[in-house]
Amino acid sequence: MNSLMTDRKILVTGSQGYIGTELVRKLDNLGIQVTGIDAGFFQNSKIGDLSEPMSIRNDLRDQRTLNLRGFDTVIHLAALSNDPLGEIDKELTFSINRDSAISLALKAKKQGVRIFIFVSTQSIYGISDSSRELTEESTKNPITAYAKSKWEAEQEILGMSTEDFISIAVRPSTVFGWGSRIRNDIIFNNMISSGIRKGKIEVHTDGTPHRPVVHISDVIDFLMLLLNAPKNIIRGEAYNLGRLNGNYTVREIAEAASRCLGDIPIEFNTEMLNDQRSYRVSFLKAKKDLGFVASKDLEFGGAEILDKFHNLKYLDRERYFSDTTRLNTLKRLIELDKLRSDLSWI
Repeated sequence: MNSLMTDRKILVTGSQGYIGTELVRKLDNLGIQVTGIDAGFFQNSKIGDLSEPMSIRNDLRDQRTLNLRGFDTVIHLAALSNDPLGEIDKELTFSINRDSAISLALKAKKQGVRIFIFVSTQSIYGISDSSRELTEESTKNPITAYAKSKWEAEQEILGMSTEDFISIAVRPSTVFGWGSRIRNDIIFNNMISSGIRKGKIEVHTDGTPHRPVVHISDVIDFLMLLLNAPKNIIRGEAYNLGRLNGNYTVREIAEAASRCLGDIPIEFNTEMLNDQRSYRVSFLKAKKDLGFVASKDLEFGGAEILDKFHNLKYLDRERYFSDTTRLNTLKRLIELDKLRSDLSWI
């Protein structure tokens, strides 16, 4: 481990999310000083017995007591984290995903943070021409509140970049693979989960839209790479993050999930086409600038999930189905009078 890394102090927001849980654990295991901040919505959604560093509970809509002095780097993952979730209350989505992110970056800059990594999304490309791969500079077409809030935040945060404050945006493809707070409300993970439970894979499109995907460990490896990347290269830049040649159609993703599960049947249901996003994305910039190439494919991710699932205790297997959809978890907390409708704790 580079001693320069162990001497640094890193703040990760969204530290109890799907990616954040694994990122914080990796940083901690490497001996890096890491502090996690999380609103705590999914603190009880962890599956399995792996330990994790403590997270500070903090709703980033209120940053009055938040002190960032002494932190070298902020990795900002916290957000209402997908398109369907963001559509519940669009004003709330913009408050959390855009306004809080911009306020956090401004505070970080004011209080001496050197590097601010904003985790954005490829949903900003929306419905795009799938005949060509979109570069980081391609026209954006955000359709949902989630995508629009992320795009607006990204533009503001990258605009803050200076010699002394390095802001970077990372645009991951749809993430897949095992994590102890795995999400089964995203495409490949959902297909594997529903395939285990139902013995078939249900697809709610005609299978033709394109969805780039990236394994969770490749996301974490790229974020780690940015920590030591040349500042003159990454300053103010955005990076698409995904696997080279990883622009799959929904049909191809379903076929990969089916193969992982022993070639179970695939059913295409086109009666409820409520998500028409389609885009093909180029990942050459990360390779050209930083030498990064994502390494994990869908078959690896599917085999990994199945192995982890089959080694879970009975109750954790039940929770793998019941506690891994973010929208359902939030609705349950509201119904139990633990959360208000604006997602503040009671």
